[in-house]
Amino acid sequence: QLKMPLFSKTHFRSGKKPVKRKSVSLSNISSLDESVYSVNDLKLESGPLTLRLGEHELMFNKGQWISPSKDGPVLGSTDLQQEHKQVMEENNLLKFKIELLLDMLAASNADNYVLQKELESLKKQSKKH
Repeated sequence: QLKMPLFSKTHFRSGKKPVKRKSVSLSNISSLDESVYSVNDLKLESGPLTLRLGEHELMFNKGQWISPSKDGPVLGSTDLQQEHKQVMEENNLLKFKIELLLDMLAASNADNYVLQKELESLKKQSKKH
């Protein structure tokens, strides 16, 4: 019988208890200088998201950016929506025109094919006579 000292029961009977180690936090929040950051700065707020760019302020509420001084969406967004709608309508019209032109081209090609076959048959008949 082969004994392996690493896994034998006698190896663990030394009587010594393992040394308890001090737990180390992985976050660096505890090491922040409190004069620079307050605990309230690190908390998540459940209110609407606000954005300040220079003297302009916007608030994101219910899926739209809103200016706090006005109740409606941000100036210019309705203009963009209207322009988007107009461009989409123009795009649909152009698609319709392309389909119409393709149908006209197919009909013209079919007519041309029929006329070529008719011309060939007339040439054959004229050669026989």
